[in-house]
Amino acid sequence: MRDKEILRYSKLLRQEASDLLDKEGLLSMLSAFGTTQVIGSYALDTMTWPDIDISMNLPDEQNVELFFELGKRIATKFEITKMSYSNHFIRNFPGFDHGLYWGIQLRYAEREWKIDLWGYGDTDYQKHITEADALRRQLQQADRVAILRIKHVICQHPDYRGNVYNSMAIYRAVLEDKVESVDEFKVWLEKHTNT
Repeated sequence: MRDKEILRYSKLLRQEASDLLDKEGLLSMLSAFGTTQVIGSYALDTMTWPDIDISMNLPDEQNVELFFELGKRIATKFEITKMSYSNHFIRNFPGFDHGLYWGIQLRYAEREWKIDLWGYGDTDYQKHITEADALRRQLQQADRVAILRIKHVICQHPDYRGNVYNSMAIYRAVLEDKVESVDEFKVWLEKHTNT
């Protein structure tokens, strides 16, 4: 796909995401349960596939009943194909924060959307928002077209979102070493894996 088409597709995805969040009421529904912020590729304007990351500051970070009430409202309002719950206070999965999590797949605008919804207490929420804001400021200096060009291909890799093939690696490669293509990114990955 050419750069213009990639840019057009990214803009379309972001508009559809905005419609889902705002016009369809997902964001206002979540905000009724706690302070809510959309982060990730939507906030960074680097969308290459239908995926939305949302962080919430819950009044009580371990209130499972409240989190399930929120899940119920999402499940009854939207065309949900799958919802997966995790309690990372108990699960203690390596590489994940302490928090409550809904992994949501829903149909909207003739696409299957993936939504990662994390509920945190004050400390973890503030940490995530601070990190997200810092990354957004850094990426203002990056070549957005290069990011989208690489991410458009890499997000289709079966190991995407793992420890090696992920958005953060792409952002880092473009920011730090001015990587511009998928081939350059693969070379960059070989040099930087485990560093």
